[in-house]
Amino acid sequence: MNAFPDEPAPTPVAPEAKRDADTSTPENVEHSSGALITAAGPMPPDVMFAEVVPAEPHDPPWSGWDVLRIVLMGAVALVLIFIALAFTVTGANLRTRLNTLNARPELLIVGQMVAYLLILGYMYVLVTRERRQPHFWQAIRWNWPARIWTYLLLGFLMQAAFMVVERFLPFPKEMPFDAVLRRPYSVVLISIFSVTLGPLLEEIFFRGFFYPVLKRRIGVAAAIVVTAFPFALMHAAQYGNSWASILLIFVVGVVLATVRETNDSLAASFLVHVGYNGTIMLILFAATDGFRHLEKLNQ
Repeated sequence: MNAFPDEPAPTPVAPEAKRDADTSTPENVEHSSGALITAAGPMPPDVMFAEVVPAEPHDPPWSGWDVLRIVLMGAVALVLIFIALAFTVTGANLRTRLNTLNARPELLIVGQMVAYLLILGYMYVLVTRERRQPHFWQAIRWNWPARIWTYLLLGFLMQAAFMVVERFLPFPKEMPFDAVLRRPYSVVLISIFSVTLGPLLEEIFFRGFFYPVLKRRIGVAAAIVVTAFPFALMHAAQYGNSWASILLIFVVGVVLATVRETNDSLAASFLVHVGYNGTIMLILFAATDGFRHLEKLNQ
C-alpha cells in the first residue's frame, strides 16, 4: 500500500486570508493614497465618489407645435360656442341669428368666458398629462410676488399715462367696444371678465406658453417684442382696428412680458394686467354712478 498519495492534498486556507487575497487582485487594488487602481490605471478619489447629476428638464416642457395646437383648439371652441349661442336667439337662418347675436354683447361675453375656460382646461391637460408636469402653476412659472400692490399700481400708472397719450393720437369716434358700454348687463359682465378670466388666460397663453418658447429660440429681447404683436392684434377689432390702439396695446404687451421676465413671475404680469384693465373699469363705474347712468358716457 502506497503511503504517499500521487498528488498532495491542498492546504486549507483560512477565510480571512482568502478574502484578503481576493481584494488584492490586479483588477481591484486600493492605493495607499486612497485612489482605486484598476486595470486601466488609478482612479482619482473625486471621480470615485462623484455624484451623478440628473439632466435639467426641458424648459419649457412644451413646444411651438403645442402652442399652435392651443390656438387651433381655442379657435374651434370659439366658433362652436358662438354657433351654439346663435340658436338661443330668434332668426330665419344662421346668418340672421348670428347678426342678432352680435347685437347682444352680453351673450358674446358669456360665450367668450366659456371658451376661455375650455382653453384653460386644455392647457392644464397638455401640461400635466401630455408633458407629465404634475405641478401646472410651477411649470408656467406663476410664482406669486411678495409685493402685490406694486404691480397693481404699475398697471394703474400705465393706464393713466395712456389716457393722456390718447389725446394726441387719432382714434375713431365710434368703436365696436362702445356698444358694450351701452347695455348695463354687458358693462357688468365685461368689468368682471376684464379683471379675472380675461387677463388670466391671456397671460397664461402669451407670457406663460408662447413667450418661453420664443425665448428659447430667439432670445429674451426678440421674444418680448414678437409676443406683443399677436397680443395687440387680438384686441384690434374691438377698437376699430385703429393703428393708435394697436400701438398702445403693443406697448402694454411689451411691458407685461418685461415684468414677467425680470421677476420670473407670471403672476406679476397678471397683476399688472389686472391693474391696467381695472383702472378704466373703476373710472367707468364712478362716472356712471355704479353703471346706473350709462348715458353720461355720451355727454
